[in-house]
Amino acid sequence: MKSAQSPTSRWLVAIIAVFTLLSLGYSFATKLRYGPDEPAHFIYVKSLATKLSPPPISTTETHSEDSASSHEGHQPPLYYALMAIPFALLKALGASVDTIWRVMRLLNIPIGIAWIWCVYSLGRVFFDDDKKKALAATAFVALLPTGVYQAGVISNDVLTALLFTWAIIPILSFFKTENMSIKSAALAGLLIGLAILTKAQGLVLVPAFLAAALLVWRRRNYAGTGEIARITTVAMGTAVLVSGWWFAWCWSTYGALIPHSLYNPVLPNGLTPLLFAPAATAKLMWFITSQTYGHFFIPYWLVEQHIGDWANYFYPLCVLTALILAGLVISYKRRDNVDWRALWFMLFVVAVMFAVYVRYILVVDFMAKQQGRLFLPAASVVGMVWVLGIGGWLRSARIKIAGLTAGLVLMLLCNLVIISSAIAMYH
Repeated sequence: MKSAQSPTSRWLVAIIAVFTLLSLGYSFATKLRYGPDEPAHFIYVKSLATKLSPPPISTTETHSEDSASSHEGHQPPLYYALMAIPFALLKALGASVDTIWRVMRLLNIPIGIAWIWCVYSLGRVFFDDDKKKALAATAFVALLPTGVYQAGVISNDVLTALLFTWAIIPILSFFKTENMSIKSAALAGLLIGLAILTKAQGLVLVPAFLAAALLVWRRRNYAGTGEIARITTVAMGTAVLVSGWWFAWCWSTYGALIPHSLYNPVLPNGLTPLLFAPAATAKLMWFITSQTYGHFFIPYWLVEQHIGDWANYFYPLCVLTALILAGLVISYKRRDNVDWRALWFMLFVVAVMFAVYVRYILVVDFMAKQQGRLFLPAASVVGMVWVLGIGGWLRSARIKIAGLTAGLVLMLLCNLVIISSAIAMYH
């Protein structure tokens, strides 16, 4: 009897299986408490589980779970509330701190699996149900070392990426089809609200939805104004109902809608000085961009012992990226069957995310420049660009498959090198 499972489903299962195994590898290779900001995240979960309230915000980094305050205390509570449930159960059963820590890490992996599934769903919307291209973009994201690594430790970044990617699906579908039901608008609003309750990055989804609505209205020659207004009102209203209470609580507790913990700005007096020093501004923007992009791909601290100087990793990455972008231009000039408007829209969302991030670095905390993991919500867009870029250089289907396979094998080997580096570093 033949299996009812399609080849596409089998490949998706295989991609998720590899992602799961690599996440487990990172989880056990990385020493407990040594994931990025893990103690600070743990403190937040413990505070919700035992005191039913977020911990006090620490203005210095908290490196031990014994601290009562946390420099992650300013974060929205959704991820920590979810993790507080198993924390409380395990604590009631008498589990040790290390056991609780390990279980919480393992529970982060299913969130990562759901994220990869959403990346595939978004890819199908973007590539007009071309399952092969959607699978290729999904495989790219599933093998992205930073993403797999974050799924294996205690962190709210993967839940943010999941909800952000999930929310973009109905938004992109609305942009492409110019239609959205009230039910879909409510779902989009719910997902936007939940993303905001996970991390402030979720706020980027608000201008993303508004831009989609405005562009749809414009493409309709400003017809159907009432329908667009209803859709927008339902989506934004739902988002406010889901997440608005958090900002009200922050204002009443901290006197700020979005409180901060660490404060180490480049420009404590605002962005105005950038206007009077264009050369220095360009240099600063390049530095921030290079640090962000480099740390988006790999948790650099785990491989520096193997590759030495930053340039040994970053400049080959720049060359590869330039080739991908050139391939994208070739694909555009060839007028390949790609929805370029959808791509420009997705890149707009990423640009807004980056602009907000740069502002945060400049006026709040300069050390955030190395937190490329904050761009995991944009990983699906990067995957799509890389698939299109490779496709621009390679014409025949067979050569495209060979090129994509070679790239994915290289990413897999990179993950194995990083895991071995973690084992050497921590054990």
